[in-house]
Amino acid sequence: MMATIKGATIRNRIYAGGAHGNLSVAHGHALLAAAAIGDVIEVLEIPIGIKFIGVRVLSESGLGSSVTATVKVGDKVLASAVNMSGANATVVKAIVPFSTVDKQKLTVTIAGAEATGDIQVIPEYVAEGY
Repeated sequence: MMATIKGATIRNRIYAGGAHGNLSVAHGHALLAAAAIGDVIEVLEIPIGIKFIGVRVLSESGLGSSVTATVKVGDKVLASAVNMSGANATVVKAIVPFSTVDKQKLTVTIAGAEATGDIQVIPEYVAEGY
């Protein structure tokens, strides 16, 4: 059975105010202890009017052999099958820009094997407002 894990940063807010039009980043992270295949980690809450243009995914410790991750905002996949097995596993991915039209969560879904360690997600975005 899949569990939902709240990351340490889920209550952090992405500021969509005075930075309109500027490239910004946010930092979401979670520390996992035996997260099962299919577990979903909620790392950031995303407001309306955020245009995503890229994402970085990394782990200082690595999450374990064969662990992969899929990063999403709502139902939109930002990065899939990211290899998270090794320390400092990093993916920097440009994405086709898209904007949020309602409040959503940035999540990470674990696949491949049970995951233990830190995961960090750094989305790149422009605050457009609504």
